[in-house]
Amino acid sequence: MDYVVTKRLPSFPGLLGWLVWALLLFPLSASAADSLSLPTPTSSERVEYIRRARVWESTDVSSKDLYNGPEGNLNFTVDQEITCDFVPEPLGGFTEKFLCRLDDGRIFKVKYQEGDRYKEVFGEVLGTRLFWALGFYVDRMLPVRVTCRGCPRHPWTYVDARKNKRHLDEQGLIRSIPPEAETGTYMFDPAAMEEKIDAEPIEERRNQGWSWKSLKLVDESLGGATKAQIDALKLLNAFVQNTDNKFKQNSFVCPRNELVKGDAGNVTCRRPILYVDDLGSVFGKGGFTTGYSGRVDYEGWKERPVWRNPESCTARLVSIGWILRTSTLKDPVISEDGRALLARQMEQLSDAQITDLFRAARIERLHQTITDGCSGRREVTLQDWVALFKKKRDEITKHPGCPTQQRAEALGDAP
Repeated sequence: MDYVVTKRLPSFPGLLGWLVWALLLFPLSASAADSLSLPTPTSSERVEYIRRARVWESTDVSSKDLYNGPEGNLNFTVDQEITCDFVPEPLGGFTEKFLCRLDDGRIFKVKYQEGDRYKEVFGEVLGTRLFWALGFYVDRMLPVRVTCRGCPRHPWTYVDARKNKRHLDEQGLIRSIPPEAETGTYMFDPAAMEEKIDAEPIEERRNQGWSWKSLKLVDESLGGATKAQIDALKLLNAFVQNTDNKFKQNSFVCPRNELVKGDAGNVTCRRPILYVDDLGSVFGKGGFTTGYSGRVDYEGWKERPVWRNPESCTARLVSIGWILRTSTLKDPVISEDGRALLARQMEQLSDAQITDLFRAARIERLHQTITDGCSGRREVTLQDWVALFKKKRDEITKHPGCPTQQRAEALGDAP
C-alpha cells in the first residue's frame, strides 16, 4: 500500500509562486499517474466502482514488522520527537487533534492524548497495524512525540470545527487565536501522526464515506472482493470491537497507481478499494459513546466475547448511538469461508509480533489497573494484553466451524 500526505500549499505571488509550487510538488510527481485526477463520479458511476471494489489483499503475515509498521513517505520511528508548526485549520470529530506543518512544508494530522476518555493515540496504532498485517487496507499511524511551535496549550479547544464555523478567513483558516490560548511551543507525548493512503477519493461529496450495507453491492465476478474477504473484514471489526463504524469512518478510494487515462482522455480507476480509515474506537467494550472503557480498555475488551451466538457465527458488535445509531455494522453473521480466512491470517501472528503490536502502541503508558487476587490491584502489563489477544483469537481460530447459509437461516441469525 502506498501512502501520501495531505498538503496545503502556501500562497506566493507571481512566477516565484509557481516555482515554489512546482518544487514542493516534485517529490510526489515522479510518475504519470501522480498527475492524474479522478473526476467526481455520478451516483451510478460510484455504484459501479463499489461493485468492483477490493477490501483485502493476500499477504505474508509472518513477515510483517508490527513494531515499525508499514513503509511510507514518513520515516519516523516509535517515540521519535517530531517538530512542526501549528496550522489553525478547523477539524471535525470529537477527539483531540490538530494539523501541523513539517519544515519541508508537508502538513499532517496529529492526534494527541488529553485525559483518559478517547485514547486514540493508542487505539489507532493498534487498529491500523493489526489490519495492515492481516492484509486489509488502512491509513498509516505513526506513534511519535510532537513538539508544536506556535501552538495553543490545548490546541483541540481552538480547532474544534463545531466552535469555529464563523471565524475563518478566505483560506478556511481560523482568523486569530485568543491570548488565553497561551500560544507557544509545546510537546505532545504520546501523539500519533496520520499518513493517508496515496489515493484519490471516489465520492460525490466530501467525506461521503461508505455504509457497511453497501458491501452487498460488491461483485466478485467483476473483480470485487469475495464474500469470504468481506466477512473476514466484518469479523475483524468485531474482534477489535470497532463499534464506531458509521459511514464517515470509512473511505472509498482509488490508489494512485490504479488511475488510468483512456484514449478519450478520461481518467478512471482500475481497482478501487474500501477501507476503515478511523480505527480509534477499538480494543474496548464499546458502548453508547465509546468513551473511557469503551475503547482501549483491558477490562472492557476482556468482557466482550467475539461471538454473540457461536453456533450461528453471529459476531458480537453493537454500534454506538443506541436508537440514534449512525453506525451500520451490527452483530454480523459470518460465513465459514470468512471465519476460516481470518483464522488463517491470525494464526500466522507470532507471540513476538503480537507483543510488538502493543509495544508500538505504547500500551503500558495507559497505566490501567486490574484486580490481582488478595493483593488488591496492579497495573495491566504488556504480557496481560498479549495473553488476552491470544485468548480472544482462539475464539476465531479454534471455532468448530460456521453453519451453512441454510443452517444460519434456521437458527434465525442469517442476514
